[in-house]
Amino acid sequence: MSRSVLILGGGIAGLTAALALAAKGHSVTVIEQGAHLGGRMWHAPPPVLLEAHGATWSLIKSLGQDAVTRPLRHTPLEFLQSTGARIQFLHLPLPSPLNTLLGTTLFQGLSMRDRWHLLSFLERTWEQDPPLPNDLDSRVADEWLTSIGQSETARHGVWNSLARLLLGAPLEDISAGLFMRTLRRCFLTGARATKLIVPPQGVDSFLLVPLTRELDRLGVRIKLNATVSQVRFSPNRVTEVEFADRTRLTADWYLSALPPQRLTPLLPERVVTHYAYFQQLSRLSESPLVVVRLHLDLPARQTQLILLEGKTFHWMIRHPDEERHDQTSVVWALAVGEPSLLPQSTEELVRLAMDDMAAAFPTAEPPRILDFDVMRLASAMLASKPGTHQYRPIATSPFTNFLVTGAWTDTGWPANLESAILSGQRGAEAISAQL
Repeated sequence: MSRSVLILGGGIAGLTAALALAAKGHSVTVIEQGAHLGGRMWHAPPPVLLEAHGATWSLIKSLGQDAVTRPLRHTPLEFLQSTGARIQFLHLPLPSPLNTLLGTTLFQGLSMRDRWHLLSFLERTWEQDPPLPNDLDSRVADEWLTSIGQSETARHGVWNSLARLLLGAPLEDISAGLFMRTLRRCFLTGARATKLIVPPQGVDSFLLVPLTRELDRLGVRIKLNATVSQVRFSPNRVTEVEFADRTRLTADWYLSALPPQRLTPLLPERVVTHYAYFQQLSRLSESPLVVVRLHLDLPARQTQLILLEGKTFHWMIRHPDEERHDQTSVVWALAVGEPSLLPQSTEELVRLAMDDMAAAFPTAEPPRILDFDVMRLASAMLASKPGTHQYRPIATSPFTNFLVTGAWTDTGWPANLESAILSGQRGAEAISAQL
């Protein structure tokens, strides 16, 4: 049975839900406050895609973008340690657990002692003897890694860099449970899961453009520059959405794809204070992100991803320029969880990015900058602090026709692209299941 659905927020979670619902014949309207769709993904760097990101690959395939990624080679994961050593994590096309055992044994980023302790822990984990502690979600990742025998050198030289990339924060600030589950999904579940692809396009051109095109083909209505002022409720349902210009829209179903700090002010006070589902949103916090994009007059033969330890930026992506492949390249420098970078001037951030790039991608002569962009987001992604897991909401709310999606909801993943897409899919599935 076809129903009307109103989606608040035109980010990747809302658009994924809109695609799934429209494909099933529902009448869908997407409300976006900004001048374009995509939210925080607009002008975002190329996504770091692991084969373990099942929801993301499902979306890529449905949009026909697998034709773009299929010919791409595996992108090596490199570590530039504070000592200047460069180490590569090997992707071994072997069945599990051989790929994990051999890959860990050969990985030079860890000392023999650290590798031995890690392999011993993995063996105990596979055999469930003893079972994993029940309190990992409330423990700090740095403390947990220490407890399984990882040295300070290993934690700061390897694990901290992975924590920044996967969870957007250093080991001292993230949940041990979420870190361990993410590591296991991405690197410890077989050779296929660890295959890493970085397409030579930003998220806007790689995902948002084909996604918007498909939504238009399916007849999804888009309202841009539309500011919602209030969501109105009856005792057990949402009844309508009111806009800043006092106009109102009604639908059979309402799906929020807004970040928590934007959703809560739209709700009546009685709803926020009465329901724990909405009260707990105030316990969630977000981390900042700074991105510098450099267009350089230096060619790049292949896409590279390198994690930096002890630098201003935490990882860098370099890929060939799509238009002038043999002449220029693009470098993205990303720093997560560093609020001190937000007030820095654009010129200073570009200079810092060039300094880190010289260490990550050394050249005989410094390349010339053709153009650049700097993006600062004070609230970019959910902070994965210990204990956060219990406050991330599921899609279905206490109100029968109101659902909540977003990378920050309870998907089992950190608040990344995979989490956003998965939450959108689950929101759409929840509506279809109830119908």
